[in-house]
Parts: sequence; structure tokens; C-alpha cells
Amino acid sequence: MRIHARFAAVWALGTALGLAGRAVADPVQVHLEVGASQPLGDPQAHEFGLGASGRLALEVPLTRAIGTQLGVGGIWLPHTNPPVDLQFADHGDGTALTVMAGLRFRPLTEVAGPWADANAGYVRTGQLDRFGFEIDLGYDWRIGERTRWDAGPYVGYLQIIQPNDTLRPQDAHVLAFGVHIALGAEPRQRFVQPATVFSEPPHAQPPPPPPAPPAAPPDRDNDGVPDAEDACPDVPGIRTDDPKTNGCPPAGDQVHVVKDRIEYDDVIHFDTDQAHVHHASWTILEKLARFINANPDIEQVDITGHADERGDEDYNVRLSQARAEAVRERLVHFGVDGRRLTTVGYGTSHPRAEGHSENEWRQNRRVEFIITKVRNARGGTTSLPQPQDTPQ
Repeated sequence: MRIHARFAAVWALGTALGLAGRAVADPVQVHLEVGASQPLGDPQAHEFGLGASGRLALEVPLTRAIGTQLGVGGIWLPHTNPPVDLQFADHGDGTALTVMAGLRFRPLTEVAGPWADANAGYVRTGQLDRFGFEIDLGYDWRIGERTRWDAGPYVGYLQIIQPNDTLRPQDAHVLAFGVHIALGAEPRQRFVQPATVFSEPPHAQPPPPPPAPPAAPPDRDNDGVPDAEDACPDVPGIRTDDPKTNGCPPAGDQVHVVKDRIEYDDVIHFDTDQAHVHHASWTILEKLARFINANPDIEQVDITGHADERGDEDYNVRLSQARAEAVRERLVHFGVDGRRLTTVGYGTSHPRAEGHSENEWRQNRRVEFIITKVRNARGGTTSLPQPQDTPQ
């Protein structure tokens, strides 16, 4: 009885302090715990199984982090086995009523979050009056932004003290776990700094609007080089000091872009009167393939085949088309995606040089690479106009 009296005096003092500080602390908070209970240790663990437990408590906050509380709870444990020692009577299911007071702690000073409480007080178990204490741990989450409702899991431990002079002096140990629901702390009001209003002096004239920024010069391929300075205005490239290459993709080994054409400092050789690419020209085609793969903004290239004026025109068209397709196959072999390559044979309709000597014929027997589609700044595709009827 001395322990009971001392505990009651301590709790009464804490409650009085809490009530005295109500003007600055949170309002009274309500806590409800509902869950399961499991006895630990013999003889209770042998005679009883998994049951149910619950508790209702009122908390008087002392500060944002600590409060004093008084709670009423109950435990029900179903009977599973008779006592091992047959001299003890079998009393059926186990029940306990608790009336306890204690302290609740919140390590965080904001609403919800982790919490713990420690309580001690009166336990009525069966027909016996006992003293007990319990400890609970839990974590809550605030339900809604403008409410006081919190909810979350909890786990607790209850120990019922048995006097040493009883027939079975072993203390009862019970583990509880379940859901904790609370009408918790008030949400804190965030302080908003009031806006400072400055009155304008009388007859103050508004400042003039800033001048409009100058319009950017046209840049069709959006590579940062204006069209007036861009040697390749439809193909994204880089700025250089050479007017012939300024704004064009960086040149590869013997490969560069002029306006909408990929040019190369070599000649693609074919077997005589055949569409087969001569082995000596594989090196330049491999360089062309590396250049096309290194410039993904170039989405489509048209491979055009041309012939000199000698021979039947129908035959020259078929031969120039076959040679363009042979070049395409070789570029695909060197790693270019075939969907980026198209072919067309013009025969003698697009001569590069006017004349009838071997020098002019050699210039007109050629394969050219025309850029027909490029990737624009929005990630789409822009088709370039191609003059197909004008001699080159």
C-alpha cells in the first residue's frame, strides 16, 4: 500500500503541474489502443493463448514533448491448457482490469511521430487486487493536414506483481501489440511575415519599361551560328574561323559537309561497267560511315548515282542506280543504320562538268551524298528541299 500511495502522490503532483500550464500547452489529448495480447513465461504462457487487449487514456500535456496521463484498460486471454500442477484449480479464461497513471514522451516536438509512455497502478486480475506497471512504444502519423487525429502501430509490455507469499509467486508478463489512435496535439500555425507596404511619394512617375531585347538573327538549324554566317544553314554544326566550314559538322578524315552535301576528298571506284564497289574505295566508304554515325542530327542521306554521257540513257540510269545501292550496302556493312540511307540513280541528267573529254567524263561518273532530313531543336525532323531538276 505504501508503493500505491507514493505513486498516487507523484502522479497527482504531475497532473497539477500540467493543469497549471494548460494556458500555454496543448489541449487534453485522448489515446485509444486496441490490439492483441500474448502471455510470456510460465505458468501463464502454458495456460492461456493469444487474446485481446485495449486501453483508453486521457493525457494532460505538460510541454510539447511530455505529458501526464490516466488510463483504464482491459485484457482477455483464452484458456488453452489446465495448470501443470493439479493442486491448482482451473479458473478458465484469464481477465485483467487496469487503472494506471504515468507519463507520455514524444522525442519530436512536432505533431505525431514516435512516442513512449510508462504507467503504473492498480490491476484487478480474477478476484485478486494487484500492483502492475506497463511500458508502451509506438509511432503515429497525422491523418490529414488540418486535423488532430493521429494513428499508428504500437507494442507494449505489462507486468503484474505477485506477492512472494502467494501459492504461485511468479509475476505475470503480457506482451500487447496493435493500433494506437489519438486525438493528438494541435497543428502548429506557421508564422507568416507580413508584407511591408511602402507608399509611393506623391506624383511619382513609373519608371520607363526596359528596352525590348534585340531579335535574334535567323538560325534555321539552331546550332548558334546565324544563317548569314552558316556555311551549312540546314545541318547543325560548330562555329569555325573558316567561312567555308563555319556552322558545319566537324570534318572527319577527308570528310566534311558543304551546305546540304557530305563531300569527300577521294573518288569511289567501281569495276568497269559494273556496280561492284572496287576494294580500293572501301577505306573512304568506312570513313564516310564513321562520319554519318558521329553526327546523329543528320537523320537521312540520299545516295545519288551519276554516269557520263556515253552509252544508252536507260542503261546509264540503271547502272547509276545499282552503283548507289552498292554504296549503300557497303555503308550498312560499316555500321550505318540502313533506315538513314536512300538511293536514286540519275544517269546523265545531272552532270557536274560540261564537256566531252575524259576529264569531264571522270567528274560526271560519281556518287554524291545529299542530306535530306535533319533533327530540329524540338527533337522532330525537318526535311530539306532538294533541287532535283537543276544540273549540278
